[in-house]
Amino acid sequence: MYSLLRFLGALRARRPSAAAGRKFVGVCVCAAAVAAAGCHSNNNYASGYGVAWVTLTAEPGDFASYVVNVDSITLTDKTGSIFTALATVEPVDLVKLGNFAELWGSATIPADTYVSATITLDYTNAAISVMQGGVPQKAKIVGANGAALTTVTLTVKLDPNRPLTIAQSYASTNAGLLALDFDLPASNTIDYATSPATVTVKPFITVGTAPADSKLIRVRGPLINSSVALGTYTIYERPFYDEVNNIGSLTLFGDQNTIYTVNGTTYVGTPGLTVLSQTSAGSTLTAAYTNFLPTTTSTGMAGKFNAVYIVAGSSLESFYTQNLTGEVIARSGNTLTVRGGTLLGAALSLTNGYFAFEDADCHVLLGPGTIVTADDNASLGNLNYRSIAVGQRIDAIGTYSLPSSGIVTIDATSPTAGQVRLQSTQAWGQLQSAAAGSALLTLQTLDGWPASAFNFAGNGTSAAQDSSAAAYRINTGATDLSGTAAGTPLWIDGLVNGYGSAPPDFNAGAVTQEAAEPASLRVVWTAAGTTTPFTALGSGGFSIDLANTSLASAAIRIGAESIDVRSLPASPQIVPTATAASATFAPSFADGNAVSGIRAFATFSAFAADFNASIGGANAATQLEARGLYDRATNTFTADTVNVVL
Repeated sequence: MYSLLRFLGALRARRPSAAAGRKFVGVCVCAAAVAAAGCHSNNNYASGYGVAWVTLTAEPGDFASYVVNVDSITLTDKTGSIFTALATVEPVDLVKLGNFAELWGSATIPADTYVSATITLDYTNAAISVMQGGVPQKAKIVGANGAALTTVTLTVKLDPNRPLTIAQSYASTNAGLLALDFDLPASNTIDYATSPATVTVKPFITVGTAPADSKLIRVRGPLINSSVALGTYTIYERPFYDEVNNIGSLTLFGDQNTIYTVNGTTYVGTPGLTVLSQTSAGSTLTAAYTNFLPTTTSTGMAGKFNAVYIVAGSSLESFYTQNLTGEVIARSGNTLTVRGGTLLGAALSLTNGYFAFEDADCHVLLGPGTIVTADDNASLGNLNYRSIAVGQRIDAIGTYSLPSSGIVTIDATSPTAGQVRLQSTQAWGQLQSAAAGSALLTLQTLDGWPASAFNFAGNGTSAAQDSSAAAYRINTGATDLSGTAAGTPLWIDGLVNGYGSAPPDFNAGAVTQEAAEPASLRVVWTAAGTTTPFTALGSGGFSIDLANTSLASAAIRIGAESIDVRSLPASPQIVPTATAASATFAPSFADGNAVSGIRAFATFSAFAADFNASIGGANAATQLEARGLYDRATNTFTADTVNVVL
């Protein structure tokens, strides 16, 4: 059955739960026989330097793709001195960071206490596509003044009670995590009335010393060395789609449950690390999806990156291959039609150097020789080219061509080079009926794409058994929904059943009902904003003032469901999560804007005090985005994060 870890890592706004953890071996010290997490510098206790690990994630909103350059990040200490942490320009598709965070790099910085971070973004060659009728459409990009955007710089003040404190260290025995979260809904407004749609950008990023969610962290880069005895391997950090730069180095830890997919074969635990250790250092690319575990050392704080699953070698993109990731919306014979595709290939002279988002549908060619694996899943045997059905998210590796049809094509038929990885897919819909081990769903979306985008012909054992959005059949495994009321919204994570194999249409690894599903509250006021957005704002929470004449829209989003707040009996009460900030999780409450700066807090009371002191005059609220859980029965939204754009 599909691993719950991948599902839990995808919960966009949830604090960690006991089910999300695994036990890992090793300690974070750096000595001759033990590789520490992040032993990448030659610092010693008198060096005056330490390490900051910088991660980047995003909340995607209504975008199919959002490609922008992240140029640099600088840190300001409590005396006002500024230090550059990272300055390697990286083109990033922020939508791809919706389900995980990416380790941008390791920054060797002076031992100090840092109170703010300044991030520089370059929109000069940005490419943004919005969802329109289930099809990606490239949008026009403008700034707040309606003009084209170039470089944008914004500063985020860290919570005064949780600054980034770096002590001088040997290697990374003192290190801190700096988590960046790009809130796309709060950063953009979309005008669909223009042709093409117009996206007005005012970036909103929060920064904390712990993440505000439980997403896995992807750590990517070429292999340096490994130790089977210690259960570790070390890489040069090469984030996003970069094929050239090395931004620090890092040692990652695994255990007996870590899943490895190496050169088209899946292993669990030590056998996987053994195979990885036998590959070529320097040329073997790896991508580990990890948990971060802070640890206490004799001189301060550090941490470990513990791998949940790893993809490496020919199973991953490289400088010498062409890849296409996306959603299979149709299959005719052995030809897949893929929507929302990201094309990778260093030799292809792509727009952003190594990758390009394809607004047009693409093709992937399959054959009996195509190697098929499933990420984070070692329980599926005998996967082959017929295991790939309509609705499945994939990563295909093969040979690129652009035939006379003009359709980007990846030929994955080669038994030596053709591979397809099945990736976590989320189905959303309303329950019609259920029995032990099965459920019938009215399907609304697959991975955010509307059900109307999919042609399910061929998925069934016969044409009469082809998948149907009106009656989508789920294998729920050990989950019994027979006592669940019809009409209940469900979010189901797993894999689409093989081509020509339905029913069932979908094999679930995890099933979540509405009250436990990640929700977002999105509120937009008119362009001028309002200085009275809430009926009250105190340490216990607030409500949106639905009578405010400046209110343009207010909606609670849960999967494909959108609830107009004004249709509810009363304005929901928004309350902060009861979970206090810890080393692994910190709620995030922020206000401000890209011009005057953003202020982030780990406690709601501090945020409320700052907001009440700031609102008024020219400081008017224009947007709000909160993430957490919505309880329909009590009309309460419990927020892990609240971002208010002034």
